[in-house]
Amino acid sequence: MPARASDASPNLALYNLRDAAGETQQDVADGLNRLGLVRGKRLAVTANQVSRWERGITFPSALYRQLLAEHFGVSVQDLGLTRQRVTPQQRDTPENDSGGFTIYQDPVSHPQAEDSQAEWRAVRRKLNVHRVQLAREAARLYDVEQRVGDSGLIAAPQWLPSSPIELARFGIGLAPEGTAPLVNGTEDAAAGVRPLASDGRRHQRYSLALRDVEQPRLFENRLAWHLAGVDWSQPNHALTFTTGTYFGGVDVSEALAHEMAMYHVAGDGSGILPASWRNLGFRRLVGDPFTPSRRPTAPSTDTLTLRVDDDGASFVLHNRAAGNVAVAGGMLHIMPAGVFQPSSVLPAAQVADFDLWRNMMREYSEEFLGTAEHGGDGEPADYNAEPLAAFDRAYASGGVRVFCLGVALDALTLWGEILTVAVYDGPTYDHLFADMVDSNEEGTVVKTGRVRPTSALPFTRHTLDELTASGRLAPAAAGCLELAWEHRRTILGRS
Repeated sequence: MPARASDASPNLALYNLRDAAGETQQDVADGLNRLGLVRGKRLAVTANQVSRWERGITFPSALYRQLLAEHFGVSVQDLGLTRQRVTPQQRDTPENDSGGFTIYQDPVSHPQAEDSQAEWRAVRRKLNVHRVQLAREAARLYDVEQRVGDSGLIAAPQWLPSSPIELARFGIGLAPEGTAPLVNGTEDAAAGVRPLASDGRRHQRYSLALRDVEQPRLFENRLAWHLAGVDWSQPNHALTFTTGTYFGGVDVSEALAHEMAMYHVAGDGSGILPASWRNLGFRRLVGDPFTPSRRPTAPSTDTLTLRVDDDGASFVLHNRAAGNVAVAGGMLHIMPAGVFQPSSVLPAAQVADFDLWRNMMREYSEEFLGTAEHGGDGEPADYNAEPLAAFDRAYASGGVRVFCLGVALDALTLWGEILTVAVYDGPTYDHLFADMVDSNEEGTVVKTGRVRPTSALPFTRHTLDELTASGRLAPAAAGCLELAWEHRRTILGRS
């Protein structure tokens, strides 16, 4: 194995086989363990072990190579496990997976790959510094009536209802399975935003470049629901979705953002250039942003959480760490916010979790209370267990009311944003979030005040103006706050 993980050469062939099969690393591990039992061998392959093979940190033994080939229905040669050079090594090395030998891959280098990746990283860092400003400029590429103020969001006029709609008053559904999206990020028009790999070939997808060149700490491919349509005139199926993957959304959304940063951030990174369609070949290929089925359009549920009592309303913000997340990093966001996706790959979970409130409850559990994330490859979420059951009781009793403000797109990434507001009465909020954390896996909770720091920001026009002027509000946060303020009388139940 390489002496350090940073020296490893990722096995793209093995990763692509798993990605094409729509499997998690745990799925592969479970499959190998089952095949081992058929051969009379009790194995204990883990998802982490599969991850290390994919990242090139360890090299699977002959048995595991045979089982991998059988699992994917390919030859051993198709696994991307080329001939290796071995050197004797102590047998007690914990990461040794080859019977007492350390595996070294013959160094493969390409004269342009290192420069290509360095340039890509530089643009990526400019992107994360200037996401808010770039989103606002990207919005100017579209008609003024499609812009949600100066938030950096865009929306078809019919995507934003004239008044907030309570969550219980509309339904969601699955669109009929159709043809694959016309644009998926592998096109020649997107080649310029994908760096060269170590072998001199260009990365096939943006998600692979992220994983290989500058991987965020939280970056796992999972099943996700992709936005297919928005029609508030059909209350039973106001929002429709298809089944896809998280990386499928990233391959398009982050490629669009990277392309924008390449041509709209000044060379020294000091400022933003005026919006222009020039050089935006991939964005032109995507075409009408409000035909979400044309591309994999992954949506997030973005929830403004309001605590309301006789003294007024307050809300909380999340400072999302750019090194931890692939999307909306380095910005202030409302919380909770998360990709609309099932808690597990198991079919039962995909049925039970196809529900906006349940998706929001899981995000509350993770972001407000710091509980472990349902990573998608384990047991489904148990909505009869705490703390999820407590959220459900509060919702059923009226301690929390949830409204949808509509659906929009981040103009920079064209990522879907389902904009919601959850209004908690003071006692319910204080009970549910008595043990609220200061930080979670995605970042930290924003606090203000020197003498007595608090996470409760007053829901006032002054606060919203201050946050907007800071230039750090994520487009979804800015748009949701502005729409919530516009409709505050309906949301807060005040005349």
